[in-house]
Amino acid sequence: MKNVIPLIVAVLLGLAAVYMVSNVLVKNQDTEQEPQISVVVAARDLEAGEELMPGACSFKNLPESAVPQSAILWDSVSLTYGQKIPRAIKRGSYVMFDDIQLNISLADCVTTGQWLVPVTFSDPTLVKMLRPQDEIAIAALYANTRVEHPNATSEELLENPEAAMKADVKEERETVILFPCIEVIGLDNSNGLFREPGSATATIYVSLPPRQATILLAAQHEAELFPILRRRNDPSARNRSEIGAVNSKTFEAVRSDLDTALLTNETANSTK
Repeated sequence: MKNVIPLIVAVLLGLAAVYMVSNVLVKNQDTEQEPQISVVVAARDLEAGEELMPGACSFKNLPESAVPQSAILWDSVSLTYGQKIPRAIKRGSYVMFDDIQLNISLADCVTTGQWLVPVTFSDPTLVKMLRPQDEIAIAALYANTRVEHPNATSEELLENPEAAMKADVKEERETVILFPCIEVIGLDNSNGLFREPGSATATIYVSLPPRQATILLAAQHEAELFPILRRRNDPSARNRSEIGAVNSKTFEAVRSDLDTALLTNETANSTK
């Protein structure tokens, strides 16, 4: 009997150990199968009062059930850009919603003495990839219409409808750089977060002195506008006169010293 009791105890302890190990294995398996969520963490040691910029944050994958309630998802990392953190954050630690000012408004981003203007571009492709604080040039493509008559001036054509009907109307398209360098303040987003990339439209916000803001507002009704991405803090090509205008004369000059290329039968056959 004395030999049976230790044997029974050993068996019970063995069964308990098997049960505990199986529970751990099941939990680990559930964790592996659980969806992984990417959250924002500090890419390096961040100091209190530091303004977060691209590169200051990285991401960490966690099981969905382990994500802290106030953690910032990596998909929304752009919310942190331009925000000053009130506390120091160690490398690898979470950046929480409490660490950024979500109550900042678009008006807070307007420089003193300037006006905020929404700009809608004809092609939304580049706009969808822009971020706040990116620098762009704004190109304007517009049509220049001229009315010509061999025997009448423009003033005479206005007073003589019959002569105006015989006038020759010519339209020339010209492209100019309206603003060589301008900073993107925000982007029009369907969820209202103007500092988040991935604009749902082709509209951005820029801050300009009143005169230039008025010109840009009018230009949107007179021309097609296109954004051109610049490298940040690049000092080159900031003067419009350095770039000039592109029109029919531009392409005449391009073709001026070139022979006309012809596709002959021999040339066509040689490609077979």
